[in-house]
Amino acid sequence: MNTVNAIAKVRFSTAKPQRVQLHKGKGLAAEMLCMEAGQTSSMPAGEWIYYVVMGTAEITVGGRTTQVPTGQFAACAPDEAHTIANPGEGRVVCLAIALAS
Repeated sequence: MNTVNAIAKVRFSTAKPQRVQLHKGKGLAAEMLCMEAGQTSSMPAGEWIYYVVMGTAEITVGGRTTQVPTGQFAACAPDEAHTIANPGEGRVVCLAIALAS
């Protein structure tokens, strides 16, 4: 078993969203996605699961945008390329889990 203090790994940059790897195994990968106000990250198609730890994320899939606040969970289907953004003034932190490639 491997344990990681995910909150201790959170980091931010005004230059671009930060994707901090927590785990990459044979089947799954987990990372913390940390975004300053106004930042957006384009995510590759794949089965992604997001849990918003802090702030309100905005996920756009196929032209449809959904607000996902703290404590909410969102899942994207395997064939859906999508973006995740921080439209607010504060910071956003999401736990992102996907099939490892």
